[in-house]
Order: sequence, then structure tokens, then C-alpha cells
Amino acid sequence: MRCATKRGGLFAIVLMLGACVQAQFVQTSRSVYPPRAPDCDMEVYATGVPDQPYEEIGIVEGEGDWWKSDLADVLPRLKEEACLAGGDALVLGESDRYAEGEDGIPVLRTQAVVIRWVAR
Repeated sequence: MRCATKRGGLFAIVLMLGACVQAQFVQTSRSVYPPRAPDCDMEVYATGVPDQPYEEIGIVEGEGDWWKSDLADVLPRLKEEACLAGGDALVLGESDRYAEGEDGIPVLRTQAVVIRWVAR
């Protein structure tokens, strides 16, 4: 009985470590901006685009799996990458949920445009 409990605990730890959220920034602008703090204030536009002048500086793509496969789980990593790229706001793009592999693990892939305000 004790051995089964150890194996169950080990399986739970492996399962927790397997769930992850990741994001990657891809620069699309020639301009490079200094990084901001990873937890900077980042505006998010879920519908439409901002009504003030901006420049697109890149795209950030994020992915979450297992129990971290909702937009609420992935969005903080998208924001963090946008801050590190020097962005001021995110314009959310498409999100796609699908099952991956033979196990049917749910995965959410999300993409957003990173923008920086242009002085008027």
C-alpha cells in the first residue's frame, strides 16, 4: 500500500511539472525598445484596435496545456513577453484550442500583436 502511495505521489508531481504555459516574442519592427519590468502595466485590447496612434513592434505567441489551457492562464505570459519587448499594449488575435497527441491533452495557442504608442 505504501509503495502505491509513493508512485501516486510521484505521478502527481510529474503531472504538475508537465503542465506549463509558455510564450515567445517575434519582432516585426526595425525599431528596438528597451525592456520594461516583466510585471509592467500592459493594456489588452480583446476586440478592435486602439483609437490612438501606435506602431506594431512584434507578435507574441503563447501556449498553455493541461489545466493551464485557458486564456486567463496564458495572458500573463503574453503580457510578460510584451513588457520585456518594450511594448505598451497587446491586441489579442486568434486563440485556438485543440487536443494534442494520443492522450488528447487540451492545448490553447494564442497570438497577440505587441504595440507601442506613437507620440502625437
